[in-house]
Amino acid sequence: MRRLKHGGVERARDVTFKQGVASGDPTAHRATLWTRVDGLERDARVTLEVARDRGFDRVVERREVVARKRDNYAVKERVSGLDPGEQYYYRFFTRKRDSDVGRFRSTVPMDSNQPVRVGVFSCQDYESGFYPGHRALANDDLDVVVCLGDYIYERSFDESKVRVDKTGRNGDGEVQSLAEYRDKYALYHGDRELRDLRANHALMAIWDDHEVEDNWAGDRAGDKTIDPRIAFLKRRRNGFRAFFEHMPRMRNPRERFRIYDTLRFGRNLELFLLDERQYRSDQPCDDQVLAPCPENERNDPSRTLLGKQQMSWLKRTLRESDAVWKAVANQVMIMSVDFPAGSPINPDQWDGYGADRTELLTHIRDQRISDVAFLTGDIHTFFAGDVTPTGRQGPAQTGPPPVATEFVCGSVTSQGLLDSVGLSVQPDLGSLIVDGAVAPGDNPHFRYSNVKDKGYAVVEASRDELKVSFRTPASVKSRNSPVRTLKDFTVTRGIPRVEIT
Repeated sequence: MRRLKHGGVERARDVTFKQGVASGDPTAHRATLWTRVDGLERDARVTLEVARDRGFDRVVERREVVARKRDNYAVKERVSGLDPGEQYYYRFFTRKRDSDVGRFRSTVPMDSNQPVRVGVFSCQDYESGFYPGHRALANDDLDVVVCLGDYIYERSFDESKVRVDKTGRNGDGEVQSLAEYRDKYALYHGDRELRDLRANHALMAIWDDHEVEDNWAGDRAGDKTIDPRIAFLKRRRNGFRAFFEHMPRMRNPRERFRIYDTLRFGRNLELFLLDERQYRSDQPCDDQVLAPCPENERNDPSRTLLGKQQMSWLKRTLRESDAVWKAVANQVMIMSVDFPAGSPINPDQWDGYGADRTELLTHIRDQRISDVAFLTGDIHTFFAGDVTPTGRQGPAQTGPPPVATEFVCGSVTSQGLLDSVGLSVQPDLGSLIVDGAVAPGDNPHFRYSNVKDKGYAVVEASRDELKVSFRTPASVKSRNSPVRTLKDFTVTRGIPRVEIT
């Protein structure tokens, strides 16, 4: 047992842990543990304990840690010496107060054939509803949970407002300063279902756009800020800093604000975490949805989604991986969404960056990298389908054969097409959406689509197959809504095709 002393820093006394606890970055022998200490005005010490049992009778680590003002009193500690594939419990405490008890599982060893289960979610707009899906995820048997982005929303987008967000300088939910972003995370972490999810499983989160500003691209602002009062690059830095303060991820000081990385789970799964905002070029055609966009603009080789460095890293690490399944945690859809056929509707996703898509998927094909599955958020819709180097297939699956699969996990609460757009106002969408699915005749690469339901996905990777389950709560207007399976899928090893089971 290791004990660390911090001379000159007083021990915290009358404090609370309102945002709960979280764990992340798990490996076979290490993990990152997080909390935030409320009620401090200066740096202070708290105690961290890690044990093999919830009662903390078998403690394996106890250390003094410091909550620092410069970090907004968030504490992140990397613990080591863990055994592979074991469940551990942890807590932070002072003489008078204890945090929630958290738990996490270290990853299985590299030679393990044990199946790996991953929970996947995105787009959890606080105002749009409660999180019954998180309650179900918290109680599931999972190795890790992945958030694909839009963990917070930087402003109000939902006029129906199941819950009201009063953060921001004007109390309207729009945040731009560092203090305001911090308040936003505190609001979300005040939700008990989200707090329980973070306490029950290791969490790996990547940002999409709303952690900063809707549809931002690289060093360019988005276009939906109601009251712009802070220069975009400063606002982006505020959003990045608040994200790292509130997530159980350690930041490499030599690569500030880098989130792309890999995480390995035995022989069966390697997880690739991407960043599809920070390094991208501006969207083509003024980022207009459902508007014509010439092919030469969409496929302009000077326009990048990943940036050169991240693209090179992804191609290399995919090629070098010897895991059975390569799961790419991907913010925006890599399959095309066309209406009509051959005419993509959303330039914010890979459809607006065709050269990058072709480069990556051709690399997967030419290097014979098998069993790649993209796990995607962003679009608030469930999709499952086959991925080709062009992002699409012709009628009856003609054209280039698929080289990967994709599963888009819907949204936790955020409004989708049927929620936020009146079809009588935009009749185009009446043809795009047919019986709750997205124009299947124009998108034969889809095996499934569903624009009606909210929810999340559970992915299980084993030696011979990848199983994916889409799950949905009956409603997000109640905390206690039951959750059911919406659809199950299987991908057989060596065959990049989604099968409905």
